Amino acid sequence: MKELQLVSFKQAQRLKAAGFDWEVYTIWFNHPEVSKCPHIRYKDDIMDWNNYTKFEYSAPTVALALKWMRDVHYLFGEVKIGNEPRGLFFFEVFSKNGEFLCGSYLEGDDFSGHYDTYEAAESALLNELFNVLETEKI
Repeated sequence: MKELQLVSFKQAQRLKAAGFDWEVYTIWFNHPEVSKCPHIRYKDDIMDWNNYTKFEYSAPTVALALKWMRDVHYLFGEVKIGNEPRGLFFFEVFSKNGEFLCGSYLEGDDFSGHYDTYEAAESALLNELFNVLETEKI
């Protein structure tokens, strides 16, 4: 079975700054005495997590983070497959009114706006939603 893709550490930091407060049980933990890596946090864990909240960042799946963007900030994104022979993925971003805001597209022979996998495009979409949220102050 394939595992779901968790947000990166940087994305987890950006989620926290944007106000992400949904309960998840996976976290990025960045304490000076512990290496920065994802952990599973259980409700009945004996560790006193209240002492470490400034070092932890919720680590939802990318799909859940995208749902949070839709539900809380009304920013929508869509990953699509391109028409070019390589079948690369790209994304588009829309406001709550359906207004197109931005996207990653093929320009000439430049494939920089396209991604080899759906998951890579989905992660890039989340990063772009953060950029829109931070610049537009929606």
